[in-house]
Amino acid sequence: MNIKIIIADDHKLFIDGLKSILSKEIGITIIGEANNGLEIIKLLENNYQPDIILTDIRMPIIDGISLTKILTKEYPNIPVMALSMYDQSAEVIEMLEAGAKGYLTKVVEKKELIQAIHAVVKGEYYFDKNLPKDIEGWFNKEHNSNTKILTRREKEILQLITKGRTTLQIAHQLKLSRFTIDTHRKNIHQKLGIKTNTGLVNYALKKLNF
Repeated sequence: MNIKIIIADDHKLFIDGLKSILSKEIGITIIGEANNGLEIIKLLENNYQPDIILTDIRMPIIDGISLTKILTKEYPNIPVMALSMYDQSAEVIEMLEAGAKGYLTKVVEKKELIQAIHAVVKGEYYFDKNLPKDIEGWFNKEHNSNTKILTRREKEILQLITKGRTTLQIAHQLKLSRFTIDTHRKNIHQKLGIKTNTGLVNYALKKLNF
């Protein structure tokens, strides 16, 4: 899989350094760069199709938080990961509430950066190991509350997904149409903010003890 990335940061030197690091990685391609959120939106409007967007928080015109809110609404299939100098809980939580799937500080090592990119593209969440410990507590609380908005049927289907059942098998077992199961699955993905089936299974096993 070739991961296509767009980078947003108002410091050209940082972008150049990040491009230098990532361009040496097999399976990763930088397809665009921007100095603010508005430029990111224009790239997407011009049919750029990244697999992930890496963005700073503090940028002119449209900052990273505002950008993430827009992307979460208008381009929900493109995950956003923050790359920032800020490591305080308030900034991290504000970015995550906007819809970011990952958060790294700019002092992150190359190995962890690559690992985080792959995780977020797969539909998982990823946080810098050096972030305050209360971030994990906030995240767990938020996502545990998200599961409460799943209907009884959605929880039933999610449990069957963790057991490796296909859509057709689930439809047969629950005596529902394949279309109905597909609709439920899409709703589960959307409610939990998880894009892949692997991400769903991992989440359910860790958080719901299925």
